Amino acid sequence: MSGLTFDWDDTSLENPKVGKALSYLSQEFGWGKVWVRVSSSGTGLHVIIAEPEINMDLTQNLVPEPMDSEMQFHWRKIFSEDPWNLECRGRFISDSARAQAGFTTSRIFGVKNGESCGPWNLWRGTA
Repeated sequence: MSGLTFDWDDTSLENPKVGKALSYLSQEFGWGKVWVRVSSSGTGLHVIIAEPEINMDLTQNLVPEPMDSEMQFHWRKIFSEDPWNLECRGRFISDSARAQAGFTTSRIFGVKNGESCGPWNLWRGTA
């Protein structure tokens, strides 16, 4: 069991549809649980449903809300279709194969091709 993440390519926080999608997720999972960051390419977004955890050294970790792969795919499918069309189809297809083989799904990376993602930020919008 892992958490629910999204990989939304070729979009940004300036896209009104993204704001509406993030607010929809906040209504479904609770305000304070939807986190977003800019992907390493700088041309997309990663989204995670998680709770913050403050460590003794005052650093923050995000603890994903546990969710089985069937429910992850349910949510990711919603955001891969109309009216959203946000979820990366390639990742959706590769994760489908990973799930069938018993591997972990919904993984997102902090570094890709030597480029780092932006920091996680709590979604506070109301779009």
